[in-house]
Amino acid sequence: MDFAVGLVRCPGTCGEWVQGARRGVPFLVDCPIDRFSEARVALSTQATGWDLPLNKIKALQVLELIKENLRLPTLGGKVDFFQQLPEGKGMASSTADITAVAAAALIALGEDPLPERLAKFALRIEPSDSVMFPGITEIEHVQGHNHRVLGSSVPALFLALDWGGAIDTNMFNARPGLAEHYRRYECEIERAYRLAREGIDQRDLEKLATAGTISARCNLEINDKSFFEPFLNWVRQKGGLGVVTAHSGTLLAGVFPQNAFSSEEIRKNLKLEAQQQFAPAYLDLFHSHPGGIMVTKS
Repeated sequence: MDFAVGLVRCPGTCGEWVQGARRGVPFLVDCPIDRFSEARVALSTQATGWDLPLNKIKALQVLELIKENLRLPTLGGKVDFFQQLPEGKGMASSTADITAVAAAALIALGEDPLPERLAKFALRIEPSDSVMFPGITEIEHVQGHNHRVLGSSVPALFLALDWGGAIDTNMFNARPGLAEHYRRYECEIERAYRLAREGIDQRDLEKLATAGTISARCNLEINDKSFFEPFLNWVRQKGGLGVVTAHSGTLLAGVFPQNAFSSEEIRKNLKLEAQQQFAPAYLDLFHSHPGGIMVTKS
């Protein structure tokens, strides 16, 4: 049996620069990084059934959506993941998985994996980040009516910490009190959004990090991170510009200029000091990423 193959990488995120609601409609501004979900899809329109990891339920869902959307009587094959993102941390792992698998499948079928098309598939499954779009993108991540590419990604270095646990995206967005929380902080979120837009337009990381800090502090009411203030103070002492957080996840990251730490040894010592002072369960350094999918093979 002949199989067509697609291989695609999709970046994850270091949370969101801004997340809240505008006139009651939830939205976010994503923060793409150089960590990825990479999926290889080998499929045939003559096959039935799917061979893929048992925990990748959302990947299976998007394959069935594609089959339905293209009105294919049969479709099956095999999905392999070569890179994966930590789950439940707010790094857009589910969206990146869905996007990588959908794009790879569309390519194998000779279809164009347009970002708008990928976003529609993802949003039919769950509230989704906007990692399928190049650049930094604003998206109505729950209702999915609108998106707007705000500009190119601004070079940055992130020191990301996580203290364990996981948050389910669907459960977070369905929780009681979320709409009221968004309403209460709508003015602050609008201020953060305006600063983020200025930071993106002017390539000013300090403004973008300030926007991230405002939004992250608002988020504490609904998703508390006990080390927030001590970590923010420590980041600023180390030359950082602010923080960015996973609003529906557990991740919190310091924002630094891309070339803040000139050698691997200095970065190693920074990570060691953060580990000793804050005792996270997970710690890593990321760089910002241009966003959008990367087609590795078709």
